[in-house]
Amino acid sequence: MVVERERDLTLSASARQTVEEIDDALKRIETGDYGYSGRSGLPIPRERLKALPWTTELVQERAGGIGSY
Repeated sequence: MVVERERDLTLSASARQTVEEIDDALKRIETGDYGYSGRSGLPIPRERLKALPWTTELVQERAGGIGSY
């Protein structure tokens, strides 16, 4: 029972995080920043946006490549 509750809380937190990321993406659409990396300012490829519409990073940045610190 406790394990199920912990799992439900984890899923709930994950769902909330995803909703927040989607809301942020909608704000970026309004401001004209959607589709550009928040790190480097480079355009995010359309294929990546189709796969993960709320992303703010290029694959290379996410993996620790360009633009990483």
